[in-house]
Amino acid sequence: MLLVELEKKLIKPLPRLDKLQLIADITKMLQQKEECPAEKYFEKGVKYPVVTPTITPDDSSYKAAYQLQQFWEEYNNA
Repeated sequence: MLLVELEKKLIKPLPRLDKLQLIADITKMLQQKEECPAEKYFEKGVKYPVVTPTITPDDSSYKAAYQLQQFWEEYNNA
């Protein structure tokens, strides 16, 4: 259902106090801390290494991707 349809069918007929309560509830939802996707994968306080493949002017992006793949395989097999 589109927002315009919601407004016409559900919100507009509401009494003023209910509309104000709806605004307050939506405001509260927006102010709540949203879960950061990174929190699903990383622990707070732990330092993780960041590795960037070296790229020189004569290198292509394929070589950089290959370097990253090699590092990843070495890291996972260690």
